[in-house]
Amino acid sequence: MKNIGRWIALAVAGVAAAVILVTLTGVFLTPVITAHASVEIARPQAEVFHFLSNVENLPQWSSEVKTVRKISSHPLKYQIGGSAGEMETEILTLDPPHRYTTRMGSPGASFSGEWEITVEPAGSGCRVTSDARIRIGNPFFRGLALFLNGNKAEEATLLELKRHMEARPR
Repeated sequence: MKNIGRWIALAVAGVAAAVILVTLTGVFLTPVITAHASVEIARPQAEVFHFLSNVENLPQWSSEVKTVRKISSHPLKYQIGGSAGEMETEILTLDPPHRYTTRMGSPGASFSGEWEITVEPAGSGCRVTSDARIRIGNPFFRGLALFLNGNKAEEATLLELKRHMEARPR
C-alpha cells in the first residue's frame, strides 16, 4: 500500500512540475500571437461575404458556436456562446463585399483578439482569408499555445465555412 501512495505522490508532483514549467514558459512569451489561413469557396464573393459577415449565422456553420445574441446595433455587438464559454464580439469595420474586422473578448479578458476577414474573387468563386491577432493574458495558456498551431485552427474554421457554403442550394 505504501508503494501506491508513493506512485500517486510522484504522479501529483510530476503534474505540478509540468504546470509550473508551462506557466513559467508562458511568462516569457509575448501575449499576442498571430494566425493566418485562407480557403477558396466555390460560391460568389457577395453571397459568401453577406453570409459570413452576419454574425447571427455562426451557429449554422461553426461547430464552436452554439448561440448568438445581438447586444447593440451602434456599435454592432453580439454575445456569443459556445465551447469556449461566453464572449462579446464587436464588428469594427464593414466594407462589403470585400472586408470586415471584428474584436472578440475585452482588453482585460484572459483571451481576446481581432480578426480581419477578406473575401476576394478567385477561380470559380472566392477566396476567404482570416488574419487574427490573439491576446492570451494567462501565462499558463500562453505556454500551452506553444503546442498549438493557430494557422491550422483558423484553417479548420474556414474549412467548416467552405463545407457549409458549398452544400447550400444555389
